[in-house]
Amino acid sequence: MIKVVDRYIGRAAILGILLVWSGLTLLYPMFSLLGELGSLQNDYGAGDALWFIALTMPRTAYRVFPISALLGALVGVGALAASNELVAFRTSGVSRMRLALAALAGTLLLTVPVMIMGEWLAPKLEQQARAFRLSEMVGQAIIGGPRGVWMRDGPDIVNIQRPLLHADRGQQTVEFKNVVLYRFSGDVDLVSVTRAENAVHDGSNWTLDNVVRVDFSTDGASMTRFDQQQWATQVKPELLDSAVTRPALLSMEALREYIKFLGENGLDDRVYQDAFWERATFPFSVIALVLAGMPFLFGQARSQNLGVRLFSGMIVGGTYMIVSRAVQNLASVYEFPSILGWSLPIVLLATVAVLVLRRSV
Repeated sequence: MIKVVDRYIGRAAILGILLVWSGLTLLYPMFSLLGELGSLQNDYGAGDALWFIALTMPRTAYRVFPISALLGALVGVGALAASNELVAFRTSGVSRMRLALAALAGTLLLTVPVMIMGEWLAPKLEQQARAFRLSEMVGQAIIGGPRGVWMRDGPDIVNIQRPLLHADRGQQTVEFKNVVLYRFSGDVDLVSVTRAENAVHDGSNWTLDNVVRVDFSTDGASMTRFDQQQWATQVKPELLDSAVTRPALLSMEALREYIKFLGENGLDDRVYQDAFWERATFPFSVIALVLAGMPFLFGQARSQNLGVRLFSGMIVGGTYMIVSRAVQNLASVYEFPSILGWSLPIVLLATVAVLVLRRSV
């Protein structure tokens, strides 16, 4: 009997989540497309904007899944409450906690493939999308990948290996480290390789710091060092900024590499630590949100319509996001561990939900 009920509740939760998730995943790109249409320039046309939005849809699907799980569970399991089926289950001896766990089990069946998509598929497509967008805007070949950004700039092939994001008082800036310029003569002759520790834009020109240049000739190779060197390129910094994948959209493996690199060089890794623990706590936030929505399905919930249940879910989800963001900001200001800022709201929400569900059997 119990296993049959578990499957029945779990299936209802899955169907509701799929319905809401597909709707939100299709709705969000529509607003993103409106923003992209305002950025059309050069060879970046409406068709290119559509392709950019299509490549970023897995990322969108990943980001809207937690709130979709909450609203979908309310829709799917709420339909059973509206038809008094939950009352029948409780009358037969099934507790509210058991019904909530059944819905949660169905949610987790969807959470696992979503996490796989967010870890492997979405970051790769996001890098390709940003590189494609930049290449169309500047009219140069751009390739995005795990080793940063590759692009052609006149006679040079440029590799920005470590584009780093910094946050200071709410303002985010991008710094380019480990920049390599391969200069060619004609189509095949390599003339020089220039390696720079940093690439800095002062508002009008690019400057390379701590430069090592190796020049090739028929007589051999020679190496020259410079403290600084001007980088003659027409690429605007804001366009390169737009090509950089933000930490929240990187995979956990890439985030670990960035954190290791920043730690070894004594640089601030707070932004990447936050992104890493956001991903690590992703399934737990889904669990907490779904649990928090379950109390709305019992008691008087059977007399509530779909709109009331969705409104209740949006209140819970909105409150959680506000509190979560506030806790993360406090953790950042007072330099508490990032894991604390992300896990504390989840633990509090899940604890309150369990206490409410266990208040009566």
